[in-house]
Amino acid sequence: MAYMKKNICWMILLFLASSCQNELYKNPLDEFQSEQGVYIATKGILQSFVEEDKDTKIDGLQVALAVQDTREVNVTLEAGSEEQLKAYNAKNGTNYIVLPKEMYEISQSVTFMPRYAMVDVPITLKNVKFSMEGNYALPVRITGGDVNVIKGQEETLLVLEQRVNTKALRISTDGRGSGSEDNTMFPSDFKVDQWTMEVMVNRSSYRSNNRSICGTKLVANASTLDEIYVRFGDVTINPNQLQIKTGSSQIDIPADKFSAQPDTWYMLAFVYDGQKNSVYVNGALVAEREIRTGPYGLIGFWIGGSNELIREVRFWKTARTPQEIASNVWKMVNPDDENLLLYYPLNGKKRDRETGEVVEDDTKLWDWSKSGKDLPKHSTYTFDDNGGNGFIFPPQE
Repeated sequence: MAYMKKNICWMILLFLASSCQNELYKNPLDEFQSEQGVYIATKGILQSFVEEDKDTKIDGLQVALAVQDTREVNVTLEAGSEEQLKAYNAKNGTNYIVLPKEMYEISQSVTFMPRYAMVDVPITLKNVKFSMEGNYALPVRITGGDVNVIKGQEETLLVLEQRVNTKALRISTDGRGSGSEDNTMFPSDFKVDQWTMEVMVNRSSYRSNNRSICGTKLVANASTLDEIYVRFGDVTINPNQLQIKTGSSQIDIPADKFSAQPDTWYMLAFVYDGQKNSVYVNGALVAEREIRTGPYGLIGFWIGGSNELIREVRFWKTARTPQEIASNVWKMVNPDDENLLLYYPLNGKKRDRETGEVVEDDTKLWDWSKSGKDLPKHSTYTFDDNGGNGFIFPPQE
């Protein structure tokens, strides 16, 4: 008798435990009192690199049913919702811009044939023109149809990144070529509390020391505390090691952190936040150190004659954040940014600072920033188009 009572007690406990588990577990489809539902199967956001002025087909957007259906199922889609993108930006701390309607085509309806549970939804981009104000994004969501929409899985986002096809400035390969500089860009008392200098380079070899890249000219009668001088190689480091001289000292990037390889593009960034200097390669931090404090003085800027291929030279009067550095590695930036003191795309093009119009013009090293501090172009300089193919960024594998 006692044995039977014990078994009954165990059965009651198992029943109660099972009931509790069923209460805790809720299938999202139960909310609709149905075993069927539709959702966007694409995981995370879609990202695509696109060249301007080209029609491109984007694959990867998939809409799915929870289970196969024996009937035809129709579902409606909406693309380009300002409200959806605004909510996404607020939640994720982004500032994407809605892709203009004339730049894309996407079906507003999806049909599942009987026994089909997954449908690909192609997106066609048409003659995309990128904005200097930020990256485009296309929000997409399911709005209704013959079956219920599964909440929390009805939206996705296509983020467009610009694939840049460009010329680059080619300078002497022997290290004896003349540099380009201007000693009187700014007033003699001009100072910045913080700064960021970025430059993209590509060399065919790293066999010689002291291959200067770019830097600033000192304030008249100033000490070397204000010097900003970056180069590959020195007597104490290998020719393919990076160095920044500043504040009467220097930072040598350890070889195990970065050793440049021939025929490879690198985006280098040097940041001073008012207390410490940081160095980034392709968006990754490779060195940081406190050297000096206080504002830097400068009156001019130079680009070294020992560069081979060089582009996207930028000087900011602020300390760019790690996120800003990483997110703009291979991109062009907004020339009208108030914090951008100098901007040399070095693509053989001139930009009208009033209208924004860009035209082919290889007579100078044009500054696209509001400062308008164009640099002279040496007679030996050329704008290389990579054999007619252009240089592609992000670099192709």
